[in-house]
Amino acid sequence: MTRSYTGILVALLALSSLAIAQGPPPGAAPTAGAAVTQRTIHITGENPGLRLRDRQGGPVLAEVNYWRVHWSPMGTGHVCYVTTNDGKGPNDLRLVLTDNEKLADYVTTETMSKLIPDFAAPPYKVVRATFNFTGDSLVERTEICKSDQYNVETTWRGLSPGNYGEMRPPNGFLMQFIIMVAKEGEIRVNGRKLPGAIYPEQGRPNAYLAFAETWRK
Repeated sequence: MTRSYTGILVALLALSSLAIAQGPPPGAAPTAGAAVTQRTIHITGENPGLRLRDRQGGPVLAEVNYWRVHWSPMGTGHVCYVTTNDGKGPNDLRLVLTDNEKLADYVTTETMSKLIPDFAAPPYKVVRATFNFTGDSLVERTEICKSDQYNVETTWRGLSPGNYGEMRPPNGFLMQFIIMVAKEGEIRVNGRKLPGAIYPEQGRPNAYLAFAETWRK
């Protein structure tokens, strides 16, 4: 079974934190000896995910982990991880589609691999691509990643209302996000719908949208 970022999150990825100390409201007297916590923003943006299984609790047949980065030290852009099966077979895909290769390396090595140590083993094939989406993000949404060789379309349907989520994994990050869980979804590669379906798991959404996801250190 593929080590899945999607499976690790009970909600979804998170917000990174501001390196600013908030003082007292205007006109308020400062509190003597008050501790000030400073955090640095690591990354912030959207991070939806979807994975398909052949049955409840069965092996993962395909997975997409998608980043639309609104801010990072490497700038903005898109990073879309696509894996079929375990990514090791001769016909399996293990791609990272991106429009900013420095950002893709940052997300792979400094973000995802900090949460999942063997995330990039085996390594992903980097593919230059363009990105777009359709849908209202209330009922349905489709993320479209296009390269010269691959056209990957990932669709989430039956979305729940947005809920706030927060995680404090042992890697030192504070992760905050808004998550919308999907009841249904699909992945298409070059027009072909990949096998598998969305199956609910206790505490582990297999298909979701994540907005305002910020990781703070």
